[in-house]
Amino acid sequence: MTQGDETDPRSGSATNRALYSDTSVPILRYCITAVMLGSIALALALLTLAPDQLERVGSALAVFLVGFAARFFLRRGLVQVAIYVLMAGLWASVTGIVVFTGGVRAPLVILYPSMIMVVGWLVSSRAAVWMGGATVLVTLGLLWLESSGWLPSAFPSSPLMYGGDQVIVYSLTAVLTYLLVRAYLARLKELRRVSDTLTLRTVDLEASQAELKQAEVALQGSEARYRTLIEWSPESILVHRQGTVLYVNPAAVKMFGAPDARALLGKQTQDLIHPDHRQSQFARMKSIMAKEAIALSVESRFLQLDGTPIDVEVQGTAIEYDGTPAIHVSIRNIAERKQMQDHVRQLAFYDPLTQLPNRRLLYDRLSQALAISKRRVKFGALMFLDLDKLKPINDAHGHEAGDALLIEVAQRLSHGVRVSDTVARLGGDEFVVMLTDLNSDLTESVSQAAVVAEKLRSVLAEPYRLKVGETHSAQFVVDCATSIGVVLFGDTDTNPETLLKRADMAMYQAKKAGGNLVVFEDA
Repeated sequence: MTQGDETDPRSGSATNRALYSDTSVPILRYCITAVMLGSIALALALLTLAPDQLERVGSALAVFLVGFAARFFLRRGLVQVAIYVLMAGLWASVTGIVVFTGGVRAPLVILYPSMIMVVGWLVSSRAAVWMGGATVLVTLGLLWLESSGWLPSAFPSSPLMYGGDQVIVYSLTAVLTYLLVRAYLARLKELRRVSDTLTLRTVDLEASQAELKQAEVALQGSEARYRTLIEWSPESILVHRQGTVLYVNPAAVKMFGAPDARALLGKQTQDLIHPDHRQSQFARMKSIMAKEAIALSVESRFLQLDGTPIDVEVQGTAIEYDGTPAIHVSIRNIAERKQMQDHVRQLAFYDPLTQLPNRRLLYDRLSQALAISKRRVKFGALMFLDLDKLKPINDAHGHEAGDALLIEVAQRLSHGVRVSDTVARLGGDEFVVMLTDLNSDLTESVSQAAVVAEKLRSVLAEPYRLKVGETHSAQFVVDCATSIGVVLFGDTDTNPETLLKRADMAMYQAKKAGGNLVVFEDA
């Protein structure tokens, strides 16, 4: 309640304040009840024994009103107000009664020690000292007033009335003393219980601290082993937080072409990711931090410090780094693997000599073109080309010259059509050109295909300046015309193999007619 006495337990810990509250309220309630009952008993005794001394009855009723007021505030939870009203009002009432009932010889002066003890308990030790000092001053004042003859005349009291007052006062004092001692013992017991609990908690805390220390040592060992594994890992590893690089291992330093780790620390991850892959990587980082389900690893493209792109496979996971959330990234350089995949794909789908699509890739693209032409209601054209004089050239100049001729033919064909069209080599001296997205009218489509076919025939009929030998020291010029068979597709259901046979038959007709011709199917 009062905060002035630093040695008072009630100004200490929350535990002491809780104990004080638990014991003070019952004591206060007992005191209020004792004051009210005592004042009523005193008033009844005065009305019975001294009905002519109504002033003394009024004093007893004043004490009752003090108790009633204190009880009023207590019921509303105003404990401090109730204490001050009770003690100040009771002290003032007793002092007033003492003045008119004999001064220092009045029966009620014996209540002063009890009131001082109760104030010390309910308020603070300092409040008890203040009330004790006030009581001493009042006592000295009463002695001075009595010696000076200024003390009011005491009400006449019979021995019975005097004895009754004493009995009431002694009874109240005994009851209050009993309650105080009982409250003190209860509080002492509670303090001992709290002390035992604190002792047990201290023991548990010490044990927990020992376990925590062991766990910390084990964690430090684990972190040391983890860091050693990371440092020696051949896989590039970096840790970043919100896009800022915090750690890189030696493998990552080498992969990004950095002179040392300091060149990468503090950099933003967006500077290390190829622009074409930044958006997808940022979305992946966001999902990792949100602990959402994502693919374990993805292929991406990063950048070395000099801007050189590198193909990588990336894995990421959320971790705690230096006590704060971060992302651990494992990066594997897959440039060699990609090159091998591209090489395998090149072997599987492209002619090794001319680098044109081979028969397998042609069939795949032709199947797609047939489906698209049917859906868009537009025609396409397939040209089957066969060189007229490859064998004589091989016989006269060797296969190296023949290969050089085939390469030149492939280049002229590729330059003579659109990027969306396809030029393929089936093998030997046989080539195929596929035109797509022609007109929706058959006649117009035939006209468009005829223009392209004639252009290709003319280009391929021009002389070839061939260079052979390791240093291209041998050079000579040859002529080699081409027979071209053309078939349109898109108006009926068919398949690549059938369509290719039809174009082959048209080419055969061109070759049969003397070569260096363009012949349309059924022309």
